[in-house]
Amino acid sequence: MKILFGEKCIGCNVCAKVCPEVFGFDKEKRRAFVKVTVIPAAQESAVKDAALMCLVGNVKIES
Repeated sequence: MKILFGEKCIGCNVCAKVCPEVFGFDKEKRRAFVKVTVIPAAQESAVKDAALMCLVGNVKIES
């Protein structure tokens, strides 16, 4: 599984709240970011949830 994280982040922090093991939040830049390059198998479900919950569709999943 691969995460495609675009430039549309509005800083809602949903992804980082849903899956803090994979997503972080930069308070100064007011936007989220991906913390890992490889998604742990145990976090795949949470990453999918984060993608579904992203308000602007910034988080995409690629198999």
